[in-house]
Amino acid sequence: MKRKSGFFVPLFVLAVMGVPCLVTATDGTPTLHPGGITVCGEGTDEPAGYVPVMLSNGSLCMTADFLGGVPSDATRKRKYDITRGIFLVGKRFGGQGFQSPHGIQVEAFNFGSFALKVSVDGKRCCAPDRWSQTFDPLIARSITTNVFGNVTRVAETFVAPDEDTIIVRQTFPGMDMSRIDAGLNYIIHNSERFHGKWTTLPDGCAFDYTALGLSTYKGRITVRHAKEDGAFVSFISFGKPYRGTYADISAKHAASWNKYYSVSEVNVPDAEIMRMRRVAEYQLKCCTTKWSIPPGIPPSHWSAGIFAFDEMYAVQGLLSAGHFDEARRASDYRFRTLGTAKNRLSGTGAKWVWISMETNPDDCAKNGFWLEHIFHMSAVARSCRLVASYTDDLDYLRAKAYPVIRECARFFRNHCIYDMPDGSSFVCKCTDLERLRAGRERPFMTTCGAIDTLRTAADAADLLGVDAKDSADWRMTADRLLKSLPVKDGRFVPAANSMDAVSMGTLAGYFPFPIFPKGHKEQTAAVDYFLEHGAAGGNMYSTGKKICPWYCGTMAMAALRAGLGEKAIALMKNAGASSGVWGEYWEINEGEKAWFRPWFLTSAANCLSAINSMLLMEADGECRIGSGVPKDWKDWSFRLPAESGCEVEFAMKGGNAAKLVLRPRHPDRLRTMKLVMPDGRRMEVVLDKPEVRVL
Repeated sequence: MKRKSGFFVPLFVLAVMGVPCLVTATDGTPTLHPGGITVCGEGTDEPAGYVPVMLSNGSLCMTADFLGGVPSDATRKRKYDITRGIFLVGKRFGGQGFQSPHGIQVEAFNFGSFALKVSVDGKRCCAPDRWSQTFDPLIARSITTNVFGNVTRVAETFVAPDEDTIIVRQTFPGMDMSRIDAGLNYIIHNSERFHGKWTTLPDGCAFDYTALGLSTYKGRITVRHAKEDGAFVSFISFGKPYRGTYADISAKHAASWNKYYSVSEVNVPDAEIMRMRRVAEYQLKCCTTKWSIPPGIPPSHWSAGIFAFDEMYAVQGLLSAGHFDEARRASDYRFRTLGTAKNRLSGTGAKWVWISMETNPDDCAKNGFWLEHIFHMSAVARSCRLVASYTDDLDYLRAKAYPVIRECARFFRNHCIYDMPDGSSFVCKCTDLERLRAGRERPFMTTCGAIDTLRTAADAADLLGVDAKDSADWRMTADRLLKSLPVKDGRFVPAANSMDAVSMGTLAGYFPFPIFPKGHKEQTAAVDYFLEHGAAGGNMYSTGKKICPWYCGTMAMAALRAGLGEKAIALMKNAGASSGVWGEYWEINEGEKAWFRPWFLTSAANCLSAINSMLLMEADGECRIGSGVPKDWKDWSFRLPAESGCEVEFAMKGGNAAKLVLRPRHPDRLRTMKLVMPDGRRMEVVLDKPEVRVL
C-alpha cells in the first residue's frame, strides 16, 4: 500500500514463536551482557533526558528510538541538540551562503526515517501501553519491546558493519501470527534539493533519489523484507541492496564488534568505570569514518566535519585502547590532504582549516574568532607522532607521519613565532581556547602546542637522520618559547593579557601537549589551581555550574602526569555522573539547566584516555603501572598498549602483583623499558624477545 510520504511494506504471515533468543551468539543472535542498559516508559512519552540510541558503522549513522525505528516528529528533531534521522557520511548540502543552525555550510543530508507498524484483526496498534528499550555497546544493537494491549512486539535494530544497510528484526512472542499484519513505513521528505520516486519490487520497494548538494548525488534506497526462522526481517540499503540472510549479517556484525573490542582488555572492580570505558570505545568506533574521526555525524554534531583538535583526542583514546587501524585514519587523512594544506602557505609550511571535510576544502566553520586558532596545527602533528609511536612503525614515520609533522613545525616557525633582538621568542597574538575569545598575547596552550610540535619534529628528524639543520633550530626555538610562557603567583596562567585566571588551557603543558616532566613547579601549581577552582571555567561554553566530561578527562590526564594520580578516579566519577540514559557522553549534561549534544565523541575519547592511563601511562621515559588506581582496588588487570610500541599485560590479585608480561612490537630493536610498579618500585626490563615475562 503506497502512501503519500512513504512506503508501507507488509509483513509475511509468521509462525507462533516465543521470546527471541538472547542467550547465544553462535548464529549471530545478540547476547545481552551485564553492561546493557534498559529504559522504560509508557505511550509515546519520552522520559526526562531520553535520547535515541546512536547506531553507526562510520559510514551510515542513525538514531534508533524506543519504537524500533527512526522518528520523524519535528518536535523531537532538535531536542537535546541531536538531529534525529539517517545520515551517510560524505553526502552533504552545499551552495553559496547555505548554513545550518550550527553554522556549518555543508550540512549532511537527512535520508529520512522509518516506523514499524502492526495491526491485529485489522485494527491498527498505535501508541504502546508501555515500552522498554535496551542498549548494550558490546553487541551494538537496540532492542525494543512494545506492548499494545495483549500484543507484544520485540524489535532488534542494528547497522551492518561493512555496508550501508540497516537491519530490523521483528517478532511477536506468543501470538497467533495469522491475526497480525505488520510492516515498516519508510518516510522520505521530498524537497527541491532531495526528491525521487518510489518503485514496487517483488520483495519490497525502492526509492530512486536525486540530491542536489556539493555535487549531484543519485542513488537508490531499497527496502527488502524476508521471513527467517519465524521472524520478519527488513533490510534497508543505501546503494547496493543487501541480498543475504539475517543470520549471515548478524553473525558478521557480531564478529566485527568482537574483533574491535578484542585488541585490549580491562577488568576493574568498579562497574561504572567499566561501563564508561565500553561506551567510550563504542562511540569512537561509531564515529570513525573512512576519512577521519569527526566529533559526530548528524547535522547537530557538525555533519561529520573534521576538527584537528577533536581528531587528536580521538586518536589518543583509540591508541590507548589498541585500536591502531582506526587511529591511523586520522594521520592518513592529514597526509592525504597535505598538498592542499601546503598550498595555502605557498610551500612555507602547511595550514589546515579549523573544520574540514572529506576533501579538505575551504573552512566549513561559520565566521568567528575560532577561525583565529592555530593550536590545531599542534594537534595534527601530535596525532601523527602518536600513531607512529604506538605502532613503533619507522616506515610509517618516514613515509607519512614525518612529512606532516615537518610542515606543521615549519608553519609555526615561519608564520607564528616572533624572534626578538634580545634572543627571546614568543608565539604571536591569537585566539587560544574559545572561552578566551579574542586574541591573547603569549597564549599558554598555543605556545605549549608549538613547543611540542617543534620538539616532535626534531625528535623525528634525528631518528630518521634527516633535516639536521632544521632540527637544531626547532630545538633552540622550543627552548626559547619555554621562557615566554605567562606566569603569575607562581603558576602558569592562560595568557599574558588574560583576565580569566581559570582556564582548562593552563593544563596543556601536561595534557594534551606533555612538554613538562612530573613535578614541574609552575605547571603543577596550575594543575592544583584548576583542580580547586575548575567549576568556574569547567565547560567549553559559558554555561552550567559543573565540569563537563571532556574537561574531567583533561584534568585526570594532567593530574596523572603531575604525579597526582589519586585525583583521577574522582574526576572520572564526575564525568560518569554527567552521562546520559545509555551511559553516552555529552558535551555538557546538567539536566534541563544546561545541556549540549549527547553522543559527543570528544568527551568519550578524553575519558577513554584517562581511564586507560590510570592503569598504564608512559611519561618522562618511564612506564607507570596503576598510577591512578585507587588503594581499595585489590583485584584488577589489563592488557593495553604502551606508547613506546609495547603491549603490557598486568594483573593484581589480592593487592599483590601477580602477572606482568611485555610484548614489544619489534623485539629485533633491542631496548630497555623502565617500569614503575603500583607500589612505587622501579625496574628495568630488556625487551629482547617477542614476549618477556617479568612476573
